[in-house]
Amino acid sequence: MSSSPSNSTLSDSDIATLNSIGNDTIQTIVALVVESILYTIYFVLVVLCGRILLKKKARSKFSVAIFGVIVTMLMLDTATCIIDVNNAIREITFTLTSTSADSLADRYDNLVLPWPVENALYAFMMNLGDVVIIWRTYVFWSQPRERWVMLVPMALLLGSFTASCLISFCVAKLDADPELGDFVNPPFCVNVQLAAYSTTLVTTAVATGMICWKTWVYRRTIGSSFRSTNRKTRAEKIMTILIESGVLFFLFCLSAVVDDVGNVPDLETSTPQLAFASTIWTYMTSHILGIYPVLVVILVHSQKSYIDGVTNSSSGSGTLYSQSRLQSDIRSAPSGSRSDWGSASVGSRAKQAFVKPGRAHVLDINVTELRQVHREPSLAHTGTEGADLDAQSQAPDDDAKGMPAEALSDMKL
Repeated sequence: MSSSPSNSTLSDSDIATLNSIGNDTIQTIVALVVESILYTIYFVLVVLCGRILLKKKARSKFSVAIFGVIVTMLMLDTATCIIDVNNAIREITFTLTSTSADSLADRYDNLVLPWPVENALYAFMMNLGDVVIIWRTYVFWSQPRERWVMLVPMALLLGSFTASCLISFCVAKLDADPELGDFVNPPFCVNVQLAAYSTTLVTTAVATGMICWKTWVYRRTIGSSFRSTNRKTRAEKIMTILIESGVLFFLFCLSAVVDDVGNVPDLETSTPQLAFASTIWTYMTSHILGIYPVLVVILVHSQKSYIDGVTNSSSGSGTLYSQSRLQSDIRSAPSGSRSDWGSASVGSRAKQAFVKPGRAHVLDINVTELRQVHREPSLAHTGTEGADLDAQSQAPDDDAKGMPAEALSDMKL
């Protein structure tokens, strides 16, 4: 039997082009499904964050400004999602359903998708993320004598915004002259994009390091002196949340920097499996970037760390016993005693604080302001007043010395 000739009118190039379009469509559909799930989660978290920051009792100009930053990031992420959907539709309409006289292969080769626009939106989202990073650092370094340290992250923020503006210039230039290519060419735009990601990486590292320093000072002075059990104080929980989130976000930014270095982009598309995974990850990054500051606000509000183990729950019964015993000691302690935990030392001056029996003398910590409510030292004072508090904690009355630990452990937003 002789084989019948093929009736296909498609050339080899058309078959290869159809195969590429089919692979792109499959990857895009899966990526859009993952993106829609993350966007839904992101939107719900923003709503929860708004309920936290805009409560009447906690509302302030600072909290409203932070929520404005978060909403702006959500709007930029929404624009990115719209562009992704547009790209998926545009590839099909420009190639398969087009009435152009060009061949299918030529139509596919001439297809230009606005990926650089997403790069510019992503860069500005990173800038707004830097604003939240600097905010969480400022609440620990807000004292006049140490406020100058904030010039370092502020300078990095300015550099980050400058790089984003240059990326926007590259996008505008690319749209005016498509022959320039994308952000692989010209090299100037590639370097600017890498500089923008690197600036955010350094900003995160510096901010997290500054919070780590404050945490170390707190544990060395106030925390070690006032803690009577192994239970973490709420101040330490807040610090832990900020440090952990900073480390995770640092790793996320590091992946963005590595992704644009050397021949890494070529390696990501060297095999179909790597290309598929790279596409899915690319669609996820903007949502992860937006979820980060929202999740920090929610975690700090709940005062629970997502990496926190069972350490805090192991000493619950001992804490209850310590509180009842210390409250009875407060009733019997002389009002002028130096070891009375109600006296708050500020610098070289000590003022007597009147405490009602059975009611903890707590420090009300607002994450956006760290306002000092009951004349107790705030977290920002740990570097300047830790020595006085440490000296006071060496009073001979051991029972009275334990109460400030409970006071600090009751810190609330």
